[in-house]
Amino acid sequence: MSGSTAAQSVVDAVNGININEDTRATRSERTASTRNDSTRTEGVPYGIYAWSVEERFGSRTAAQVDTLMDRYPQRVFTAGPTMRYNTTGNLGAPRMSRIYNGQDDYMMGDPFIFSRPYDFFLLAPSELLFTNTKSPYTNLTYNKCGNRTDGEDRVTAKFAVNVNKKTGLGFHIDYLYGRGYYQNQNTAHFGGTLYGSHIGERYELNALYNLNHLKNAENGGLESDDYITHPEILPTSFRMSEMPVRLRAYNYMYVNTLFLTHRYHLGGYEEVSRDTIHVDKHAADGSDSIRVVPRMQFHPVASVIHTMRLTHNNRRFLDSSRDDTYFADFYLPGDSTNEMTRNFSLHNTLALEMREGFRPWVKTGMRLFAKHQYDHFVLLDDNPLRSTYNENHITLGAQLMRKQGRLFHYNVIGELRTTGKGWGEFNAEGWAKFDIPLRRDSLSIKAKGYVRNEQPSFYYRHYHGRNAWWDDDLGKVFRTRVGGELKWWKTRVEVNFENVKNYTHFAHVEAPTVPVGMSGSASLYSLRVMQAAENIQTLEVSLFQNFSLGPLRWENELTLQKSSSEEHLPLPLFTGYTNLFLKFCIAHVLHTELGADARYFTKYYAPDYAPAIGQFATQSPTARVKIGNYPWVNVYVNFLLKRARFYVMYTHVNKGAGNYFLTPHYPTNERVLRFGVSWSFIN
Repeated sequence: MSGSTAAQSVVDAVNGININEDTRATRSERTASTRNDSTRTEGVPYGIYAWSVEERFGSRTAAQVDTLMDRYPQRVFTAGPTMRYNTTGNLGAPRMSRIYNGQDDYMMGDPFIFSRPYDFFLLAPSELLFTNTKSPYTNLTYNKCGNRTDGEDRVTAKFAVNVNKKTGLGFHIDYLYGRGYYQNQNTAHFGGTLYGSHIGERYELNALYNLNHLKNAENGGLESDDYITHPEILPTSFRMSEMPVRLRAYNYMYVNTLFLTHRYHLGGYEEVSRDTIHVDKHAADGSDSIRVVPRMQFHPVASVIHTMRLTHNNRRFLDSSRDDTYFADFYLPGDSTNEMTRNFSLHNTLALEMREGFRPWVKTGMRLFAKHQYDHFVLLDDNPLRSTYNENHITLGAQLMRKQGRLFHYNVIGELRTTGKGWGEFNAEGWAKFDIPLRRDSLSIKAKGYVRNEQPSFYYRHYHGRNAWWDDDLGKVFRTRVGGELKWWKTRVEVNFENVKNYTHFAHVEAPTVPVGMSGSASLYSLRVMQAAENIQTLEVSLFQNFSLGPLRWENELTLQKSSSEEHLPLPLFTGYTNLFLKFCIAHVLHTELGADARYFTKYYAPDYAPAIGQFATQSPTARVKIGNYPWVNVYVNFLLKRARFYVMYTHVNKGAGNYFLTPHYPTNERVLRFGVSWSFIN
């Protein structure tokens, strides 16, 4: 091993960064491939280390750069690889998880709720991979379908480089453009992230700046579902681009985040080994002079942590159409809508951590922390002036965790939040995990849960717009969730139960109907915030099961759910995904996956989409429709050649008259041919 390589290995071992498994597995293949390149690159060192950071305390978790071919074609879908999200149909459009887990309703989280439906595109600080690379690393990805009139395109570029062995820089650029197969459905999103890190013995820093501009056209859904469900009763056939829609409006958002987490380690140096050095091989007595040099390593005992998150966001809703055929309520005068809300948030967390394992008898790590959160909001008002709101919250808490050891690990956190007038809000959550060796694998048993009492976030209590307006005094939401997970070999089972008091959500309420096109009539939309008077219980059981036999692979994800209130929290009884494919290698270099997958969920009264606030809301009780009971089938071929991945996929091959909606009145695309490529370069 060379001196530089050995030094790098020592730094990585001290800092806890693990080499990427894919890099290790393909290093010999990459080295062999460079011998045939026209440009001599044998001297380029390979090796990229990656990690993600937890937003609250900046804890680093070893990760893998995105070079795997498994399910690479399926990642292009806004509805998710397994279609677990409901969406309005186009690439980058708003979405909402069909599998309920309570995390989207975490009131102590980001108060700018308008960005939540766009998490397919927006990159959270915890989702970014920080890097340490021996050579500059570049990745270019391009996904496409359709043409210049109705197609979808997404281009991403990633670059990472190191200043020295401890300091790395990089950027991530993402451009998404979905023209839309249906009228007034286009999306145009741009995102850019600049990041940097320094991982030293005593001081660590991870920082990023992320800016995003999102544009989403709002068509209000089809005038009639008959264009999709019963085309035979229509006087003529309609292509997707010819089907009438109900609205012509636009949502614009600017989402900007500055995130910084850094820590200073307290501790000392300890001897880990001794090196023998021959100082003089020709001493007077003919013997060598030998010197023993101790090898020291820094041993952290405690850490002082500071995490800061600064966000500046705004959302604008524009509507110049004749919207009295869509909206039931008008709180401001005028023939058009041009409304904006702004949010500025500054979160600072200071923590003191006692390191797990700094002495053999210390089996638990501990953190004590305090957080201050300042939020500033701007809303429309009845006059040309805008109304402003300021909120301050202070959070105190503690955390216990065990990450070391082979058999037992846990992580428990408790926190209290106050505005200075009371301590009514709290959150206690955690998990415990046992890993039991069983045959050639480990049986993993995990228990998890939380108890929360939270005030609904700002925009549930206050919103001022031309078509939606409320200032509500809402009760605190009390949640109790318990769950478990069992994993062994290629099988994983999850069970979760939750009870919610004062469940809070957006809802469309009863409103009059109006004549609409050739369909007869349609209901207007009137939007409110609702809290369930009764407790709501949910139960979820999920099975993840994979099979393999020679080159044959079969992957399955099956979920059963039940909600005690279909009025406030509707859920499909069954959601399923299956993927059957052959995995083989052509000419020993072209790794290939050839197969088909299918997605399905049972009928239920899925939440509708509310363009006025860009959120999902339960349907009006007098105009409810069910979606579901329809399969989506795709066929694909997926390739990996050295550092390049590429695929061809034909989606919705089984298209026919049916209920192919993922949101009421918003159909998915018909048959579409897609392709994509992702290429990584080591410079």
